Amino acid sequence: MDSALGLLGTLEGPHDKEEFLGHVQWITDYARRTPPPKFPFPIDGHRAEAGKAVFEQNCASCHAENGERVGRPLPLSEVGTSKDRFDTWGKAYAIKANQVVKDMGLERRGLVESDPVGYNVPHLDGIWLRAPYLHNGSVPTLRDLLKPVADRPITFYRGYDVYDPVDVGFRSQGPEAEKVGTLHYVGKKGNSNRGHEFGTNLPAQDKDALIEYLKTL
Repeated sequence: MDSALGLLGTLEGPHDKEEFLGHVQWITDYARRTPPPKFPFPIDGHRAEAGKAVFEQNCASCHAENGERVGRPLPLSEVGTSKDRFDTWGKAYAIKANQVVKDMGLERRGLVESDPVGYNVPHLDGIWLRAPYLHNGSVPTLRDLLKPVADRPITFYRGYDVYDPVDVGFRSQGPEAEKVGTLHYVGKKGNSNRGHEFGTNLPAQDKDALIEYLKTL
């Protein structure tokens, strides 16, 4: 609802509140009932099965559907990602946003009126299609995400729609990516690719297996 209200660009709210709420509910219902698209390239079943074991041992506590942390904020001190976006929101902003929506005569669960502790741990359904990765899209592929920060790309192009089924993400280098995409430089404020170095020390064969499993989600 808040995203839709932001697109309207008005403090008075929608002209027809019932029609607006109907649209919001339709989008909510659609998102809940629609499964993610299946990975459109071949998957090595044996390797994916091995990757499931790697996932359960190394990733499940945060990212499994029944994981204790999925959907909950992970402290920045643990994940180590950039705090630039984190710093743009706080308790005062949540209170103000809730009041604005209330003044429009709209009801919703409301934003949490407290200072955040970190970014929410995402569900991984359809993760193969959600590149680039991290909260700010600063890592182009899942394979890059399993590398230490020092080995991740410093510059790449976002917005090219040709898929890389091996590294799992969209192609982000080369003449065509440069022609179509937008340059992302991790040294620019808000663009940092640091943090989330979980799994970076896994053996290469375990990384390959994990990536294969993530294609199945």
